[in-house]
Parts: sequence; C-alpha cells; structure tokens
Amino acid sequence: MIAPLLNTQEQQLTLLLSLLEQEKVALEQDDTIALYAVAEQKEQALALIASADEEIAASSNKEQLNSDPQFVQQVDTIKSLLTQCQERNQLNGEIIKAGNEKVKQLSAVIDQLQNQNASTYDKLGKKHSSQRMGKGFKA
Repeated sequence: MIAPLLNTQEQQLTLLLSLLEQEKVALEQDDTIALYAVAEQKEQALALIASADEEIAASSNKEQLNSDPQFVQQVDTIKSLLTQCQERNQLNGEIIKAGNEKVKQLSAVIDQLQNQNASTYDKLGKKHSSQRMGKGFKA
C-alpha cells in the first residue's frame, strides 16, 4: 500500500524538478506563455505529491518507512529530490525578484523622461515644467 504512494511521490518530484528547470528557462527568456503552462503542470504535480503524502501519513503501515530497507532508501531519494526542488524554486524566486527590480528601475527612468519632456520654455528661454502650464493666464 505504501510502495505505490512512494513511487507516485518520487515520480511527481522528478517531474516537478524538470518543471522548475523549464520555469527557469522561461523566466530567463521572458516567455509568459511557457510560464503559464509550467505553472499549471506544477500545480497538478504538487497536488498529487500532497495527496500521496496525506495518504502515507494516514496509513497504518507508515512505520515501515523507517524499518524496511527498501522504503528507507526510497524515502532518502524522495527527501533528496525535495531538497533539489526547494533549491531550484528558490533560484527561480531570485530570478523573479531581479526581474521585478529591473521593471522598477525602467519605470523610474520612464517617469523621469516623461517629466523632462513635459517642460516648456517662455519667450526669454526660461524652462517651465508642465505643472505650471496654463497658469498665470487671465481669461
């Protein structure tokens, strides 16, 4: 009863590791379509992993995980895969943070350029910002 659940977790974690690598490539290439596809597949894999985990936790045979050498080895493999997934996920998070910072910097540059372009000059050649435009007229 536990062996198929462990197999499911191992297979899904291996898939998740592959999906996280695909996500990294999509993030680096700014491929939003691929990101959405990977996100859906990740959700499915995570749901299957969580479901198998709940079934293992509720199983009356869960003590075999620590006593049966075959299960002990498979649990170690699963833990290793989980650690690798967490590391790749953290790396992808760093890529996302760097991308967000880049967007903020570009936004600041655009705002700065828009403010510069909003300036006007009077007949003496003095610069005035657009915030003063139209003020001072008496109708």
